[in-house]
Amino acid sequence: MTDTGAPTLWRTLREAAAQTCALVAPRRCPCGREDTWLCERCAKLVEAVPCRVESCCDALQELSAARVREEQNGDLVLPAGVDHTPLLPVLALGEYGGDLQRLILAWKNGGMLHLGARIAPGLSPAVARLVEGAEGAAPFLVPVPSQRSARLRRGEDHTAELVRAMERCGAGRALLLRAQPTTAQEGQGARQRRTRRILLHGRAAREAGRRAAPVVIVDDVVTTGSTLRGMHQALTGAGMEVLGAVVVASARVPALRAAGKRTG
Repeated sequence: MTDTGAPTLWRTLREAAAQTCALVAPRRCPCGREDTWLCERCAKLVEAVPCRVESCCDALQELSAARVREEQNGDLVLPAGVDHTPLLPVLALGEYGGDLQRLILAWKNGGMLHLGARIAPGLSPAVARLVEGAEGAAPFLVPVPSQRSARLRRGEDHTAELVRAMERCGAGRALLLRAQPTTAQEGQGARQRRTRRILLHGRAAREAGRRAAPVVIVDDVVTTGSTLRGMHQALTGAGMEVLGAVVVASARVPALRAAGKRTG
């Protein structure tokens, strides 16, 4: 057998196996297209250039300045009001809606765990942007924890599996901490979500804190940013250095990105 024939044979065998399995579990993209686990159009959604979204997350905003009247700062006129600075940078692949929303829901709630292996390479460049200029080894990747009830309902911990897939892509080192959110998100008002706390347990968290390990938080979707805020407080409180967070999608994206999506 020649070297060029081996890959062709492997692809043929793999397709034959996929067709056989499709008799039991038909291949279907989350968007509805048949005969493929992820169509070309949806694949492009998880290969998009990551964009900064922390400015759209209300719970991540920290008051940095306040003015009761207009002030002159050199050639710049600062209007009366308040200034906010985001607690940490957050990068997302796109806005939570349409085909990207269907893809995420199929991955986290629809039993299509294999989609994590397709999402992971798309998030790797986002991690690389967060660690630009940082010295030392690759960062640790810390998944946002889910409520136990959610893990039991899904039969898996999808963010932990995503972090493992990202480690295989070379984005960083998986750090699966024993973490517990104090409250669920559902049914909570904006004030309650903002004060959500996450508790860390176990030896791994203590060791990472003693080393002041650099970490990147990984989650599926960010809305207000309350969960990322809780994770940031828990990790920095334990002694770790949080470089930022990467998510698959954001409930809102900056106006320029949204305008480009509508006109593109």
